[in-house]
Amino acid sequence: MPSKYAGQSTIFEDEEVLSEDWTPDDLPERDDEISQLESAFAPATRGAGADNVFLYGKAGQGKTAAAQVELSELEYHAENESDVLDLTTLFVSCEDLTTSFQVVNQIVYQLTGERMNGLSTSEAFDRMFEEFNKIGGTIILVLDEIDNIGTDDKILYSIPRARSKGYVDEDVYPSIVGISNNLKWRDNLSPKVKDSLYDESVHFVPYDAKQLGEILERRAQKAFIDEDVLGNDVIPIASAFAAQDKGSARQAIGYLRKAAKLASSKGDETVTESHVREAEALIEKERVEEGMRGLTTQGHLALAATTALELSNDTPARTKIIYGIYKNMAKKIDFNILAMRRMRDQLHDLDMQGIMIRSEFNDGSQGGHYYKYELGIETEAAVSVLSNISRLDEIDLNSIETTHR
Repeated sequence: MPSKYAGQSTIFEDEEVLSEDWTPDDLPERDDEISQLESAFAPATRGAGADNVFLYGKAGQGKTAAAQVELSELEYHAENESDVLDLTTLFVSCEDLTTSFQVVNQIVYQLTGERMNGLSTSEAFDRMFEEFNKIGGTIILVLDEIDNIGTDDKILYSIPRARSKGYVDEDVYPSIVGISNNLKWRDNLSPKVKDSLYDESVHFVPYDAKQLGEILERRAQKAFIDEDVLGNDVIPIASAFAAQDKGSARQAIGYLRKAAKLASSKGDETVTESHVREAEALIEKERVEEGMRGLTTQGHLALAATTALELSNDTPARTKIIYGIYKNMAKKIDFNILAMRRMRDQLHDLDMQGIMIRSEFNDGSQGGHYYKYELGIETEAAVSVLSNISRLDEIDLNSIETTHR
């Protein structure tokens, strides 16, 4: 008897090309931005050290890939063409790092394989600069998602001024490439950091549908066994979906990858428009469910109260009705009860995330103006997520008293 994998189609040549981790050799849609990076790195080729540069824009706009592409070019120049450039590059993801100490610790770990346990922040910085002196030359630090460190911006002040402050030797040229998805993060930096850190800022604007289509075309040429695998409408539709939402290449590639996997799992030899539409719906469902799982306990209680009303066919419901159910649930698990005004904020946030739908009503001078809420996702999906929230174990959504009439 054949296994369940036997029915999968073989439409892929190199599936890895559609993964988030795959970096292209070039980014023609970002030629202007890469030219700005080239200008920032160029002083290093003349023995003067690279400029500090800040790359900002929404997720999926090619910021990290552009930095990798241009640094690869600079590394090739240093290794094969230059007698002047002594280059070291370090890439640090700050996704899970919230302080300058943690970033410095990661830098030193990459250089030495050692963690700096037990050191103060000042001692950690001294150790980092000692390692820089051992390396010498131009040191370019790429700090991806640097906004995660918040206002603890000591590293953003200390490294750009390391030479002028005497933290490193005269033949050491450290600089920073800061990458952020948060367009407003720079506004909250201290004035001294703003003055010293960014010699150059590069804004990555969202891709349009045409650019996204060109990106998908290049990926498709490498990912699939031949060009006939994709129906004529696949790339235009995947590009349009992404362009209408975030203008994100990551999102467009995700649609194409998901659609291709759906086709393969069904044994289809061609990826069609229907696969893309199914993929978009599944990805959106996964996004909303992930958003539900990531809510605070107060958010989960607001969702649970609305879900209980949904199960009893009592939605859409006004805030005061949801609030009554919410209070009972909060008491049940011995949790702090928000004021109704704060509950309105919770419900509004759920509406903004697409988890709920808010409808506006106006009953005139007698009834006034108010909102009603109902789930914006399938009830089963909400129940599934809430049933796996341990803090809500004592709550039975099907036995909550919802009589309010």
